[in-house]
Amino acid sequence: MTESSLPPQTPPEGQEGDSAWVSADTPFSTEDLKELCADPIRLLRINSQMEFKELRQTGPNAYSIKAKNLSNDKFIDTTFTVSETDDAMTLNFDGGIKTKTVFKIEESKKGALLKVIDDYTGTPIEDREKHLDEVDKSLLIWGGDLFKYFQNWKRWTWIPGWKWYMRRVWQPMKPSSRRIAYMLWMITAFEFAVFLMVLTVFVVERNVTAL
Repeated sequence: MTESSLPPQTPPEGQEGDSAWVSADTPFSTEDLKELCADPIRLLRINSQMEFKELRQTGPNAYSIKAKNLSNDKFIDTTFTVSETDDAMTLNFDGGIKTKTVFKIEESKKGALLKVIDDYTGTPIEDREKHLDEVDKSLLIWGGDLFKYFQNWKRWTWIPGWKWYMRRVWQPMKPSSRRIAYMLWMITAFEFAVFLMVLTVFVVERNVTAL
């Protein structure tokens, strides 16, 4: 599971002008990470601060998004197009004060690094100042979510059905549903551990009695 405990009030890792960014280390090569990041729907849904009502592809490189941003309590209803270069994918938004979000892949010592950049420079300054409450405050948490997602993807994909579960079950879940699922997994794991402990004690006592 990819639960994030970082507070939404925490500022992003970096800011310059009217853009902000956060970086997430990954255990993958640049080529493997590029393959994992090829789907913008996956990257957006990993963000635990977004509660999606709709997120779908409407045409070649065109998407529609309707969601509540839990970090600023604002509702998003817009469309965006996707453009790509060798090392980056850009979501170009048609509405709202955020002009684009860039996912840039860079090399690092431990593996490939994913840099997420929110850019507001395409919106006139006057409009930005009027809608400061619409600034996306989820960026740092999103970075933490991406980091945990990629770490878990590397760690658990050997388990049969893990990829299917993450793509078909976990990914479409609302953040609240993911938290509930996470707690249920923990409770189940605890109950199973207790069962094994009781079973072990029973077997040991039975063997001792038999002697």
